[in-house]
Amino acid sequence: MSWKDVLVIVSEAEADEPALALGEALAKKCAECHLAAAFLTPLPDEPLAYEPTVVAGVWAELLGRARQEAESERKRVEARLGKSSKTIDLRNAEALSRDLGRVAAVHARYADVTVMTRPTEGAGAELREEIIEGVLFHSGRPAMIAPPGWKAGDIGKRVVVAWDASREATRALSEADDILEGAEAVTVLTVDAKPKMFGHGDAPGANIASHLTRRGLPAEVRNVDSMGRAASQAILEEAQALNADLIVMGGYAHSRLRELVFGGATRELLRTATVPLLMAH
Repeated sequence: MSWKDVLVIVSEAEADEPALALGEALAKKCAECHLAAAFLTPLPDEPLAYEPTVVAGVWAELLGRARQEAESERKRVEARLGKSSKTIDLRNAEALSRDLGRVAAVHARYADVTVMTRPTEGAGAELREEIIEGVLFHSGRPAMIAPPGWKAGDIGKRVVVAWDASREATRALSEADDILEGAEAVTVLTVDAKPKMFGHGDAPGANIASHLTRRGLPAEVRNVDSMGRAASQAILEEAQALNADLIVMGGYAHSRLRELVFGGATRELLRTATVPLLMAH
């Protein structure tokens, strides 16, 4: 595997255990891999008030509390890293909550792949989505997302490629080259695909499967009808039926009020995936 730098982004030792375990699993695939963890501290945005002195005092108190809580969590992360069989370089960064995604993207640029934990419902979910969004859309690097509860195991042996013949899907597949090297089964999965001159061609999935086969990969095509399901649900159910340990897909977004908002299938898979996702934009 030619990936040499694997970065894991963490903010909580317990909640980010899946990302740490996945980062370790990736690093074990090559003898010379460098594994690093970036501990991100979200700082509260400035409070709104009419009196500047009030704002300064309140904000200083909020910043101090956030840093104190982060330091306690960072020590727990350090303790977890000390138990790893791999030496993990720990980096620290802090930023206002609204800037955390951009800070994560900067760190991600200096690694081959960045690993994060999938958001779950509840406190912190929006912030985790923002961090993933920052890495995915602003780093120029692939993102790998670990589902909650993921434990060390096979990764990249049975791969599902969610294929829609788009630029984003093509980029994600290209970024997956390294991890596909040892694949035992690669399934090109299309959902409600129709033959098109500009897109799938005469047989959806056939051209990209042939390309993968010429590269020595055991690729086959699986065209599925959504049967009224959301595309994300169809992809996930097919991946589970195939006992896949990785889904490769493009990340989509559109601009709204200057903010990048995840496309439907991307957002839903990020919220519900039970297997790791490798995504690129």
